Amino acid sequence: MRLLFILTSFCILFSCSEYQKILKHEDVDFKYTQALQYYNNEDYARALQLFESILTSFNDRKKSEDVYYYYIYSNFYMQDYMVSGYHFNNFNLKFPLSERKEEMLFMVAYCQYLQSPRYTLDQEVTYEALTMLQEFSSNYPNSERMNQVNELVIDLNKKLQKKDFEIVKLYYQTGKFPSAIYSIDEFLNRFPESNYVEELQFIQVQAYYELGKNSIEEKKEQRIKEAIFACNNFLLAFPSGDYNKEIESIYEKLKEIKNGL
Repeated sequence: MRLLFILTSFCILFSCSEYQKILKHEDVDFKYTQALQYYNNEDYARALQLFESILTSFNDRKKSEDVYYYYIYSNFYMQDYMVSGYHFNNFNLKFPLSERKEEMLFMVAYCQYLQSPRYTLDQEVTYEALTMLQEFSSNYPNSERMNQVNELVIDLNKKLQKKDFEIVKLYYQTGKFPSAIYSIDEFLNRFPESNYVEELQFIQVQAYYELGKNSIEEKKEQRIKEAIFACNNFLLAFPSGDYNKEIESIYEKLKEIKNGL
C-alpha cells in the first residue's frame, strides 16, 4: 500500500513537472499541440491554461480562431457558463466570417439556458435565454440544431409555467381572488397548451365563487353571474374533466345564492 502511494505521488509530481515545462515553453506551436492533447483527453483545466497562454500568439487567422475556439470550450466543459457564454458571443465579433458562426450563436443561448435557475428564484436569466434562442431561430430557421432549440424552449417555458402556477395558487390560498382570476387569464393567454390549463380554470371557478358569495350587496349579483358563467365555460371546455363534480356542486350553490337575491 505504501509503495503504491509513493508511486502515485511520484507520477503526480512528474506529471506536474512536465506540465510546468510545457507551460513555460517558448514554442507556441508546441504548446498548442500539447494543449490539444490535454483537451482531447478531457483534461480541460490544463488545456485551458495552455490555450490562454497563447491566445494572442498567432498571426494566422485560422490558427488564432482555433486557439480561441478550444479556449472557450475548455471554459465550457469546466462548467463556467458565464465566462464561456461571454466568449462564445465575443467569438462572432472577433471572427465575423467564421464558419462556426451558427455554432457560436447557439452556444451563447445554450450557456444562458444552463444558467437558468430553479423556478422558485427570479427568472430574468430564463427570459434572456428564451430571447437568445428566439434570435437563433430567426437567424437559422433551417438549422440542424432547431430540434434541440425547440426542446430547450419547451423546458424553459415549463419552468415559467410552474412558477406562475405556484403564484396563482398562492393568490387563491391567501384569499386574493381578483388577483388569482386576473393572473389565470394572463397565464392562459401566454400558455394556452399548458398541462395546467384544467387545474387553473378550476381554481379560477373557485375564485369566482368565493369572490361572488363574499361580495357586498351592490356587487354580489354581477359577481354571481360571472361565477355561473365561469362554471358553464369550464363544463363546456372539459365535459369529462377531473373536477366536474366539484364544479357542478359550486354551480348549484351559486344558483341558490342567485335565487335568494
